[in-house]
Amino acid sequence: MAVLEDLKGAVDHLRTTLWAAMSANTDDPDKLTSKLVSLRLQRAAEICLQIRLDVDANEVDISSAELPKLREALHLTVNRVERLYKSGM
Repeated sequence: MAVLEDLKGAVDHLRTTLWAAMSANTDDPDKLTSKLVSLRLQRAAEICLQIRLDVDANEVDISSAELPKLREALHLTVNRVERLYKSGM
């Protein structure tokens, strides 16, 4: 069931992203970029929530092969987001 939920989330994200790209004003690429970034941030938050749930359910442990790569990606991302907040931009 969890695999189907993940697949549904990915398909929903793809559908929403395609809709945003197709319906965007092609004369304003900044508007499209802003919408795509917004959708990407929303999907990332959803994925992080699911990962937290997986960790809480003991579906992820220290021996998970992908964990070091995820840890590094999250660390670098959090550092950049914190820098962004501190800059006030």
